[in-house]
Amino acid sequence: MLLAAKSVGVESCWVNFFDPDKVKEAFNLPENENVLTFVDLGYAADGAGPLANHDSRKSLEETVSYI
Repeated sequence: MLLAAKSVGVESCWVNFFDPDKVKEAFNLPENENVLTFVDLGYAADGAGPLANHDSRKSLEETVSYI
C-alpha cells in the first residue's frame, strides 16, 4: 500500500505506536478485533523531509543483549 501510494505521488507513514484501548474506543471496535498498525497518507508540505537523525543508528551493543 505504501509503494502504491508513492507511485501516485502520495506520501505515507507507517505507525505502530499507539494506545490500543483508546483506538478500540475511538473506533467502537468489538473486543475480538485489534488494530495492529496505521498508515497515514497525504501530500507532503513543501520542503518537508526526514529528520536530521533519520539515518543514524544505535550500535548493536546498545540495542541487543544476549541471555
